[in-house]
Amino acid sequence: MSVLRRLRRRRMALGVVSLLCLLAGGCGSPPPDAAALLRQTSAHMNAVRGFHFTLAIQGAPPAAIPVQSAEGDAHPPDLTTRVELAQNGVLLEVNVIVLGSHVYLKSFTGGWQELTPAEVAQFFDVHALFDPTRGLFSAMAKTTQVTRGGQQTLNGHPTWTVSGRLEAAQVHDLLSVARSEGSYQTTYWIEPPATLWRATLSGRLFDPTLEATITFDFSKHDQPVTITAPPLG
Repeated sequence: MSVLRRLRRRRMALGVVSLLCLLAGGCGSPPPDAAALLRQTSAHMNAVRGFHFTLAIQGAPPAAIPVQSAEGDAHPPDLTTRVELAQNGVLLEVNVIVLGSHVYLKSFTGGWQELTPAEVAQFFDVHALFDPTRGLFSAMAKTTQVTRGGQQTLNGHPTWTVSGRLEAAQVHDLLSVARSEGSYQTTYWIEPPATLWRATLSGRLFDPTLEATITFDFSKHDQPVTITAPPLG
């Protein structure tokens, strides 16, 4: 057999191997166990000192929840965020600080004011979003019907997708305006060994007749975040 023919066969063999690796999801480390990956990520994310986050809500009627999106920094359970609201067809932007049991709001009409628990419940109770005991990261470990999807590169990070379902009561615990009946579909984008970059919740979250989706994106894991009470007035 000529040298040229051997080289051609070798290239063909390498091409077949590459294709099989691609179809199998890669020829590097073996695929992670989905349930174990969720448990590890839940514990890791609850231990991070700070992070940047964005939140986007699609499909929810403004009457049920006026929040369209939010972006900010968290040192759980404390956080500071800019929130976009829909009121009477107009988008409004407010700033919110959560510090311990206190919630402060600054609207476009004036300075900072502290909200009462009743006002927080009507507006957007973000107390529990990333609370170590009942927030999103703790809920991850309680996901049922867990299945591992494929690999995806998200903002330059190699992740595995893991899907499952969360009981509506658990979602209601971390976001009080969500309905507490049934269960919701959830998907996580995780970079092994335990870094969460994105999470989605979907289903009839706010209205029994309408499908809605909440998307969380995370970055700057373990960045130092300092949150202080704002001057009132």
